[in-house]
Amino acid sequence: MGHVLRELTPLPYHRSVAEILERENPRAFASLLPRTVGTTDDDLLRHTYRLEPGSHPRPHESLLRAASALGVTVPVQVHADEQPVGPNAELVFVPDAAIIVISGSLMELLDDDELTAVMGHELAHHVLWSAEGGRYLAATRLLEAAEHDGRTTSEYLETARRLRLSTELYADRGALVACGVLEAAVGGLLKVTTGMREADPEAYLRQAGEISFATSASARRTHPESVLRAWALQRWITGESLADLEAEVAAAIGAQLDLSTLDLVGQDGLASITRELVRQAAFLEQLRSPEGLALVERYDVTPPPAPSPLSEVARERLDALPQETRRYLCAVLTDLATATDDDLSGSLAAALALARRKHLGDALATFVTDELGLSERHRARLVTQADALESVHA
Repeated sequence: MGHVLRELTPLPYHRSVAEILERENPRAFASLLPRTVGTTDDDLLRHTYRLEPGSHPRPHESLLRAASALGVTVPVQVHADEQPVGPNAELVFVPDAAIIVISGSLMELLDDDELTAVMGHELAHHVLWSAEGGRYLAATRLLEAAEHDGRTTSEYLETARRLRLSTELYADRGALVACGVLEAAVGGLLKVTTGMREADPEAYLRQAGEISFATSASARRTHPESVLRAWALQRWITGESLADLEAEVAAAIGAQLDLSTLDLVGQDGLASITRELVRQAAFLEQLRSPEGLALVERYDVTPPPAPSPLSEVARERLDALPQETRRYLCAVLTDLATATDDDLSGSLAAALALARRKHLGDALATFVTDELGLSERHRARLVTQADALESVHA
């Protein structure tokens, strides 16, 4: 069963991560770009059996078919691993050749379309890591190195995990482009992961459709579950917009803007949200004490030159953010409101009125009550003052 395929392009996550890493680590990033022509590794020649086209035409036919579909023009090679391991295939990356090592009973398990899909999956790694001067390879290498450094922060580790998953999903798309048949791409995946000679990809796709990946993200997984890969591949060929699809895939890989699992992309996004919230808070006269404006600048925000009414503060829904992230934003507003030692009633009321325009009103009222030890009477007065501000600036 054929399908109209999309163009194979890097996932948005690849682009975002590469941009952030290049901006934050320009010298290290540049040093990891592929610059020289690679050579076949001596260890590869010692421990694999190179399958020559004349002696082993079938894997070469599948590899050449996949290379043609993916636009790979460098010479291709197939090697068989001498180690007694399960069925698998792996790309050995060098810039000027596409070298794939197969292992176990891979060729016996797969039919021709499935073998082409597996070859396409590995070649897609070469396509991705060769693209745009090798910037996605540099990003991968930098994060792999960071994972082995005990000083690496959790945001880098989470980014490495998500980038690895994104790359596998990209390569799965390459498998489908190579063979042109969804069932073959999923069937090849199933046979490799289970070692079974018979598999029912259509049944597996139905199984994948029963899972809500939006509520069961692959948190802390370093490799995407096969069922997620099958689901994502099927979604890729549907008629929905690519932007919506990529948002679904990103949510399935990991929660977005969640402080407990924050990656570099989320950190970047949360910093932007924070700066904009602080900028809008600085519109309000009650939050523009000298101490408050100094704190605004510490968030790397230039305070507006003059105050503006509450009605000028944009309405938006921040209540869909994860709970800990909402709590963090409430802490930011509380810090701004308590920056001065003067009477806090006006500044806290202004912060609450602003929070309501962001659908964070209840969350902020609870936060300041808990953190500042407000009595019920004081809280009720704060709510009344915020009501009055809103009525004046409606």
